[in-house]
Amino acid sequence: MNIVSDIQPEIGSVATISQRARSTAWRLGLFHARAQHLLIWVTRGAARCNVEAQSSAMSSHNALFVPAGTMFSFNFETSCFGQTVALPPSPLLDWPDSPLLLRVREPKAQLTLTHYVEAIQTELLDAEPKARLAAVAHAQLMMVWAHRYQLHQTVPREDAARRLLKAFCALIAQSERSNFEGASMADFAAKLGVTPTHLTRVCKTACGFTAAELLTQHSLQRARRMLEDDGLKAVDIAKQLGFSTPAYFTRFIKTHASATPSELRNQAKAARLAAAR
Repeated sequence: MNIVSDIQPEIGSVATISQRARSTAWRLGLFHARAQHLLIWVTRGAARCNVEAQSSAMSSHNALFVPAGTMFSFNFETSCFGQTVALPPSPLLDWPDSPLLLRVREPKAQLTLTHYVEAIQTELLDAEPKARLAAVAHAQLMMVWAHRYQLHQTVPREDAARRLLKAFCALIAQSERSNFEGASMADFAAKLGVTPTHLTRVCKTACGFTAAELLTQHSLQRARRMLEDDGLKAVDIAKQLGFSTPAYFTRFIKTHASATPSELRNQAKAARLAAAR
């Protein structure tokens, strides 16, 4: 038997934009990184993405490919609709090394991408043998299409400011796996060899947020996932995220989420129980 056919890839998921956000703005709207590759395919309405601290408007038939571990946020209007595909990193999948934003103008190309998304979803929901492998095969074809389509679009020149932003975002993502968690904006600037003022100015120009505001968004997104999804206690999250005291962490959450950590945790638990009924 062919060796490749025996590989059982990890499962991914297909969901609408609203489903991926779970109808809460913070899940996609706060600056964060994900463990899976993510495609956001907007088919109606408007949105704005902030990828590696670079802000871009998105509209109908725009596709955003975000590699796993890439810092980004995605804010969409209520009228916005589209699909998302999340897939684990795999040697079988030639996902772009860098984020990719495609403006898909041609109707035939729009139908092609929609077909791949629907084919992946069908296989992920199918109980047929080799369904997961088939889903990856469709994802491979989708990535071949994306790489080819990119060739027809202008790639922005990468200047010194862009390189600094990418390095800053890479450090934020790495901080989740190192003892640099909870570092200040000045600490990040020092690691990058620039002044805090310069880092702040470059970030503000590129995406409308200062470097400190991006760090705050990242901490808030992580904290809310730990509270609402994992049900961790404030004292444990405060320690993991580098807050000096649990009381400081509680003030941080209440300031930015208008609720205490325990209130957020209890609200999320109640919502899960209601959905299960």
